[in-house]
Amino acid sequence: MSNLRAKKRAVERLIETAVQAQKRAYCPYSRYPVGAAVLTETGRVFPGCNVENASYGLAMCAERAAIYHAVASGHDALKAVCVVGTAAKPCGACRQVMYEFSDKDPALYLVALSPATGRRTVVKPTVFKLLPMAFEPLAS
Repeated sequence: MSNLRAKKRAVERLIETAVQAQKRAYCPYSRYPVGAAVLTETGRVFPGCNVENASYGLAMCAERAAIYHAVASGHDALKAVCVVGTAAKPCGACRQVMYEFSDKDPALYLVALSPATGRRTVVKPTVFKLLPMAFEPLAS
């Protein structure tokens, strides 16, 4: 029972980290703030938010920002990923990056957060199901 409780606390911490990251999003063009958080195999949680740029191609999605934050800190094995937005759905590039660092099919939490009510709706697909026929990471 305590293992289930610990897992629930970890998921709540992951979601709350993504919610807080969403508040730091820089999105003056789309006005669509997204927050993300990743939980690594070592138990560390790393936040990320979308950061836009006037040259649209230079923008960075929240999911990739969180994953790159983890990788830059020496953690490259994801246990779980959380994305928060009004209609949280990772883009194709983010799906591929999640796949790259997901050798054990991590949990994925897509949290639709209503700005008006604060209500959270959580959907839990898997990374591997989101990206059929993904590019495979190079074998080591």
